[in-house]
Amino acid sequence: MRLKTAPTPTPNDDEVLVRVHATSVNPVDIQTRRGDYASEIKLPARLGVDISGVVENVGSNVENLSIGDEVFYVPRLLQNEGGYASHHVEKACLLAKKPKNLSHLESAALPLACGTAWECLVERGRIQAGDKVLIHGGAGGVGVYALQIARMFGAYAITTCSEGSIDFVKSLGAEGVYDYRKDNVYERIQNDHPGGFDIILDTVGQKTIELSLGLLANKGKVISIVDQSQPQNLFSGWPVNGEIHFVFTTQSSIRLSKLAAAVEAGHLSPVIEKHMKLDDIAEAHQLIESGGRKGKIVIEID
Repeated sequence: MRLKTAPTPTPNDDEVLVRVHATSVNPVDIQTRRGDYASEIKLPARLGVDISGVVENVGSNVENLSIGDEVFYVPRLLQNEGGYASHHVEKACLLAKKPKNLSHLESAALPLACGTAWECLVERGRIQAGDKVLIHGGAGGVGVYALQIARMFGAYAITTCSEGSIDFVKSLGAEGVYDYRKDNVYERIQNDHPGGFDIILDTVGQKTIELSLGLLANKGKVISIVDQSQPQNLFSGWPVNGEIHFVFTTQSSIRLSKLAAAVEAGHLSPVIEKHMKLDDIAEAHQLIESGGRKGKIVIEID
């Protein structure tokens, strides 16, 4: 990755120009950089899919936003990324006003990860008060928000994580925690929760879908955000009329506005592990690739 100087873009009629104040690093940035989406991305590629900033210019047909508005959003994935920059142009319909009680650094930790958690649990999982929810990877970028959303809706949430993250996930609302590195973790979960789970969120991949189907309650849902490259045995989902959802998150200003309202009401909070500068972006990628993160790495754009 290299930092380059380029002309400031001009928005089209339905677009706005945003002065980027902060972004964050996500696994999709790592995947894009290493070539996972080579057929979708033209080089040179611009990375960065979380943006919090201020509107500097608006297209002639834009009515919902004005110069000076503080906004946050996810750009069109694999089409118009570029949050690692001082300026970004995007369609006005994808932007939302950022939470009033957060700084840009804090707001940049929300759009992709928190939006994905919301899409999984609320839109796909149709979460309700009293639901039993299992979140695989509760200390990760999406997991930390999934735990908060479950608590917000009055659901009972348990999670898997490493031993060193147990206290951390409990502080976010986990009512039960299992160390995924220990043997027979699925058997222990099943023995402790024989009635099964209404929603199971997979943020870790591998055989998680196959193994989780045996933990579902009747008409329960397994929702995965991870690319699945190996075959999964889905038989255990049949006797419980299970649902399986695959989520490659979509962009939605309506969803972001709901997140902002939840943040302003005190139900959701950004979870930030580290604050870095754009000059440190390579190091930030290395930290994400090394694993073991607790929340988000946010990047300040000078």
